[in-house]
Amino acid sequence: MSAPFLVKPRRIPVEVAVPASYSLTEHSLQLKTVKWGILARLLAVFRVSRLYIYIDRREASGEAGLARLLLGYMLTAPYLRKRLYPLDPRLRYAGILPPLQLPTHGVGGPKPGECREAIVERCENNSSLLDAGLGSPARLPGACLKPGRRVIVCITRLGARPLVRLAGSGEVYKGFHVETVKGLRAVFRRSRAGLRLATSRRGSVLEPGLLGRVSAEAAGRGGLLLLFGAPDRGLYEIAAEEGLRLEDYVDYVVNTVPNQGTRTVRTEEAVAATLALLNIFIS
Repeated sequence: MSAPFLVKPRRIPVEVAVPASYSLTEHSLQLKTVKWGILARLLAVFRVSRLYIYIDRREASGEAGLARLLLGYMLTAPYLRKRLYPLDPRLRYAGILPPLQLPTHGVGGPKPGECREAIVERCENNSSLLDAGLGSPARLPGACLKPGRRVIVCITRLGARPLVRLAGSGEVYKGFHVETVKGLRAVFRRSRAGLRLATSRRGSVLEPGLLGRVSAEAAGRGGLLLLFGAPDRGLYEIAAEEGLRLEDYVDYVVNTVPNQGTRTVRTEEAVAATLALLNIFIS
């Protein structure tokens, strides 16, 4: 039997901030669903810890709500979605969302040692019975957890009466947390990362020397926040509308797609390019 799929979170947390208007250019629910699905895959591939969706204009408030619903659905283990997500017309095209295949989603399982998402059903004899997608309730001995609580557990025994234990902090990557905020100012206030990197075609090229410096500083300052602009305007314009001078709030402004061959670089393209570059340097 092959080993269970276990990948740990990054030692240096990476946070990403994108504008809610990211999907505003799409005029159908189907295309909006595809757009947020692509972004979610990118964030999961590169083990991002937190996503801030900042509302950069009034008409984008609905986009933020849609994004939170779609991403929450994607981040939930497939075997728990029906019980956690009632019928919602905004999930009409959920079937075309790409699977995240997170280590906690039962990928290639079940196997002893595998960690997966579960929901507490009830307590019984100083144990918790959980739905972990194993066909029958899994028992967590020695703990009576609140029914409805979502947890990450690791399988210690399979069979008719599966046994599990609670996963330790940092034992397995479980995806990214999603938070919606009003504007860039709120991102700066809420972010837990000590180093802030804004992306712009007007920034310095993120060459190897600068990459090394950024990775060292991110390690020493407890994490990295990456900020991205909207499809029709960059971070300088968005910050100015909030009365902010971008350079006063970030440590670096960088260009991760120099000499671009297209007139514009889409937000998801900038996210992919930036995370791919940093992935080699930030553990």
